[in-house]
Amino acid sequence: MAIIRTRRKIPKTEYQERLVVFIDILGFSDIVRKSERSPGSINLIYESLKFLKGREISTNWDLQLIEIEEDAQKRNMVEFNIVDRTNCTSFSDSIAVTVNCDENNINESFSTLISNLSYVGATLMMKGILFRGGITIGNVVHTPDGIIFGQGLIDAYQLESSSAIFPRVLLSDRLIKKLNYPLESKRDRYPYHQYIKRFSDGSVGFHQMIYFEVLQSWVEMSKIKLTQSLNKIKNTIIKGLDSSFENPRVFEKYLWLKTEYESLNIEEKFKPKIHELNENIAGQNIHYSYTDDYYENKTSH
Repeated sequence: MAIIRTRRKIPKTEYQERLVVFIDILGFSDIVRKSERSPGSINLIYESLKFLKGREISTNWDLQLIEIEEDAQKRNMVEFNIVDRTNCTSFSDSIAVTVNCDENNINESFSTLISNLSYVGATLMMKGILFRGGITIGNVVHTPDGIIFGQGLIDAYQLESSSAIFPRVLLSDRLIKKLNYPLESKRDRYPYHQYIKRFSDGSVGFHQMIYFEVLQSWVEMSKIKLTQSLNKIKNTIIKGLDSSFENPRVFEKYLWLKTEYESLNIEEKFKPKIHELNENIAGQNIHYSYTDDYYENKTSH
């Protein structure tokens, strides 16, 4: 009896032009190394990676943070919905996210994407985790089961590794040219305009703390919650400033964050202060944490 073999049909795979994000956790190898001596660090790694893994569920890229925006409410909310157009792949200490979009809804799609990324970044930073990344638009293949490749991913990765430098996510020139700039009037504004800024080195992007500036008036962001969250952010920065006396590049990144934290447009009464080293304290202490403890103890008495 002859055996007839049929060749399995391979699904058609083709490139799509998509918004492409590549994000990497900073200092991950050092965190892992320290975890061998600290059980608490193991749990931090696990919970952080589990959180990122959860973003592979497309429904997590929802409209919650966009529906509250006036700039979105006066437009067609359907265009802002990226749930069915988003794929996410988490691997080790990195995450890649892509969104299928076109010329007609790129501003809306980018708004929803960046609002969700800011939430992810803020959540991780409150745990003490910093990330750095790049966002572009380009050709990729990204399947729901996690397979991803293409020039768009390479470009996002190179933007992260070569240009981001500090704990921030940068936009590529190609993406910026497709967004709604120059912004000439309020009616032309989209939600993403609140998140991104021009940094002092000329690059454009956002950092993990911008979430609190943009969402500070949200009904679910009570003043108590805002202050408690920013206190965690402050502690992350102070701990980072004192984390290494042998690596100036680590200190430089946290000092950059300190400057960005201080420039957040949030009332000072809700934003715990990061004091300068030995601010109005006699002596030559080398720890920012010592200065912070001094003022914490002073206010508690």
